[in-house]
Amino acid sequence: MRAGSVTIKADWVMHADAWDLRLFQAVHAATQPSPVALMVARILADGPALLTAALLIGLIAVPCGEMRVSAFRAAGLAVAALMVNGLIGLLWDRPRPFVAGAGPAWIAHAATSSFPSNHLTAQWVIAGVLLLDRRTRPWGLIVAVLGLPMAWARVYLGVHYPSDMLGALGVAGLAMLSAWLVIRRRTRPLTPP
Repeated sequence: MRAGSVTIKADWVMHADAWDLRLFQAVHAATQPSPVALMVARILADGPALLTAALLIGLIAVPCGEMRVSAFRAAGLAVAALMVNGLIGLLWDRPRPFVAGAGPAWIAHAATSSFPSNHLTAQWVIAGVLLLDRRTRPWGLIVAVLGLPMAWARVYLGVHYPSDMLGALGVAGLAMLSAWLVIRRRTRPLTPP
C-alpha cells in the first residue's frame, strides 16, 4: 500500500512540474527578445520593487504617525518573510530555469534557489500589510497590482517558474494573516475575566 501512495505522490509531482514547465515555456522568451521588449521586461522585473521601497520611505517620512507604523510593520514583515524564503531555499534548493536548462536568462542573476520568488514575496507582503490599514489601503492596492507585471517579467526573463510566484503568494499570504492576527489581538478591547 505504501508503494502505491508513493507512486500517486510521484505522479502528482510530475504532473505539477509538467504544468509548471509548460506555463513557463508559454510566458518565457525562448529567443532573444527585441531591445524594446527586453527593456520593458527588465523595468517591470525590478521597477515595482524600487517604487515600493520609495513608497515605504515616503510613508515613513509623512508626519502621520499611524502611516509610519504601517510602513515599518510592512518593511519588518517583508524581512521576516524573506527569512522564511531563505529557509525554504535551504530545504528545497530548486534550480532556476536557466540553471535547469529550461530556457536562457535574459538578465544577469545568481544561480540561487528559485522557490519562492523573493521579489514578489516582499512586494505582496508589503501590499498586504498596507491593505490592512484603511489609511494606507490605496497604496497597498497599488503595490499589489504592481506585483502582477513583476511576476510576469521575472518568468519572461527566465529567472523564475510560475510556481515560484505562487509560492511567493503563499508565503506573503501567511505573513499577512500573521500580521492581521497580531493587529486584531492588539486592537481587541480587554474584557475582565
